[in-house]
Amino acid sequence: MSTIDTIRLSPQRTENFAFRASPGDGNILARLWRVYCTLAAKRRSRLELGDLSVDQLKDIGLTEAEARREAARPFWR
Repeated sequence: MSTIDTIRLSPQRTENFAFRASPGDGNILARLWRVYCTLAAKRRSRLELGDLSVDQLKDIGLTEAEARREAARPFWR
């Protein structure tokens, strides 16, 4: 599992979005919104990871090379 996959939005933050729907409700806009939110969260996390200093990376157990490689990945992966 990559580091970025372990970062998730808190429950309070996810409830702030305009709407959410269960997978079987057929609301395509709700599903698209969830996909967009997931991809946007990954992008933000990777951008933040790329901005961490070497000391901060050491604190979370990553090398600079690992962090830069993860930060360089496209948001859709």
